[in-house]
Amino acid sequence: MLKKTRKKIPQKNKVRAELQKEISSSCPFCRSKDVGHFEIHHIDEDPSNNYIENLLLICPTCHSKITKGDIPIKKVKELKENIKFKKEKVQFISVRVDSDNCGWQPIENVPNAFEAVNMKSLFPIFNFSFINQTEQTVLLTNIIIKTKRLPIGMACQDTPLPNILRPSIKYKIKMPDDREKVNTVLQEEIEVPQKRAFKFQVELFDESMEKFKPPFNKYVLFFEFGFNNDFYIKLPKILLNSKKDYDKLVYYGLG
Repeated sequence: MLKKTRKKIPQKNKVRAELQKEISSSCPFCRSKDVGHFEIHHIDEDPSNNYIENLLLICPTCHSKITKGDIPIKKVKELKENIKFKKEKVQFISVRVDSDNCGWQPIENVPNAFEAVNMKSLFPIFNFSFINQTEQTVLLTNIIIKTKRLPIGMACQDTPLPNILRPSIKYKIKMPDDREKVNTVLQEEIEVPQKRAFKFQVELFDESMEKFKPPFNKYVLFFEFGFNNDFYIKLPKILLNSKKDYDKLVYYGLG
């Protein structure tokens, strides 16, 4: 049996950066975020084949599982294909609030920012629009939400869709606590045929509407949407009751 010859990866740092971007800095198998320790795997097990189509950045644990055969090479190849033609082609189009059915409206001249105006209906309902540009049907399977509450005391043009889209379903998800990240596995998945735009709603709720009441309850929301249980689309951050994202109050002393 001939011993495989390992060749140095040309411009390895540049290749690693591209591979890291490809997986959104998260191991595609276990979702580990410890990207500094990730390793480059040669999909065909040939260490001399350094074409980027043959490389995948993964965590050491999953790399070991592949080597042992616990993760079959067929699954690795399928995952690389998914990343290659799906990740960039399921495109986020826009997020808006359903002002007809909740007490929120856009903040003028601030992208993806909304404020509560009707105290009787403080649970925000968002309309999310995407388009599946791939050649295959995809499933919306997960919704991840992370919340950051903003301190008290501080005060992209959407791409138009060619046809009027009606929301296909509304998901009701409890608002996460401050700095909490919640991954909701959807019981009712959305099946999206190839080359089709699609729209759905997410309503955030809590035991009390007081959690959303302005002016003291200001948040930044971070949404990720999972497709086929193997890749995620991160959205631009969404602002609630605030025109900007900030972490600390600024104090000015009298000189």
